Amino acid sequence: MKRWKNLLKAVLFLGIFAFLLIHVSYILRPYAGSASRKNICGFYAEPEDSLDVVCVGASSVFAFWEPMKLWHDRGIASYNYATGILPPQMILPEIKEIRRHQDPQLYLIEMHPFTVGEDGYYQEQEVANMDHDVPLRNSLDNMKYSLGRLQAVLQAVPDDRDRLPYVIDLMKYHTEWTRLWDRQSLLFWRNETNDFTRGFKLVDEYRSLEVTDYSAHTQERAISQRMEEMLIELLDYCRDENLPVLFIVNAYNQTKKDKEEYNYIKRIVESYGFTFLNTNDDAKVIGLDFSRDYYDNAHTNIFGSEKYMDYMEAYLDEHYDLPDHRDDPAYERWDRDYVKWEEEVEQVKETILLNISEGKEN
Repeated sequence: MKRWKNLLKAVLFLGIFAFLLIHVSYILRPYAGSASRKNICGFYAEPEDSLDVVCVGASSVFAFWEPMKLWHDRGIASYNYATGILPPQMILPEIKEIRRHQDPQLYLIEMHPFTVGEDGYYQEQEVANMDHDVPLRNSLDNMKYSLGRLQAVLQAVPDDRDRLPYVIDLMKYHTEWTRLWDRQSLLFWRNETNDFTRGFKLVDEYRSLEVTDYSAHTQERAISQRMEEMLIELLDYCRDENLPVLFIVNAYNQTKKDKEEYNYIKRIVESYGFTFLNTNDDAKVIGLDFSRDYYDNAHTNIFGSEKYMDYMEAYLDEHYDLPDHRDDPAYERWDRDYVKWEEEVEQVKETILLNISEGKEN
C-alpha cells in the first residue's frame, strides 16, 4: 500500500510540475510588438474545425490577406497562420499543426520564403537567415507544447544546433520572471487568446515605391537544391494527403531574379496538379498603386490589402465553393469582432491619408 501511495505522489508531483512548466513557459514567451505571437495564439483560440480557409506563410500573409474583410463580404471564415520571416522548412510542420486543430476547405501557401531561402532577408545581420534563431523561434515558440511541436523542432532546427532550448523554451526565457505579474503576458497562459483581426497586422504607414513589371518575363532560374528538396517534400505531403492547396505569391516589388525563380517553382507545383498563382502578374488588374498602397517593398498597407482582397474574393468565387456563415449563430463572434475591426481600420486609414497629404513616408 505504501508503495502505491508513493507512486501516486510521484505521479501527482510530475503532473503538477509538467503543468507549471508548460503554462509558465507560455507566460514568459515574449509578445511585445510581436504579430507572430498574436497570430498563432489567436489561431489556437478558434473553435476546432471552424475555419474554411487558412493562409500559411511569412509576414506578407498578414499584410495582404484580410480575414475580416472576407468575412464581411462573403461570410467565409479564414485565418492567417503566419509568422515574421518564416523559414521555408517550417511550412510543412505548420500545416501539420493546423490539421491537428482545423480541417479547412482550402489552404493558401505563400511562396515567398522559397525565393528568400538561404540568402536571408538581412544576411549581413544574420537576422532572417532561414537557420537563424529569430525566424525559427518566431514559429516554434508560438506553438503549443505537443509531440507535433517536438517533431517540428527536430525537422526545422539544424543538426549542429543545441535543440533542447527549442524543445523547452523556458531555458531561453527563464530570466523574464516579471512577465508572471504582467497582465498582458498572463492572457497567454494557455497559449491562446482571441485575435479580432484573425492574424492580420494593421500598419498606419505608407511608402512610395518604384517598380518594374516582370509579368511577361518567362525565363526560369533554379532555386537551390535545399529549397527544391523542401518544396518537393511539401508537395509530396499535400498530394499524398489530398489537401486542397492554392500556392500563391502576394504582389510585392519583386525582382527579375524573384520572377525567374517563381517561374521555376510554378512548373514544379503544376506538375503535381496544384494551382500556382503569382499575383505580381496581375498587379495592374488588382489596381495596386505602388505610390501609396505599400508600407515597404513587400507589404501592403490597408489600402493595398483591400484591393488585393477584392481580387482574391473574385478568384475564390470563380474557383471554389466556400460556405457563407453570416447567418450562422455559431459565428456571432465574427460579427462582434468586425465592429472593432471597422473602428481600427478607419483610424489607420485616417493616419495614412494624413501622412500622404503631408508627404510623410515611413
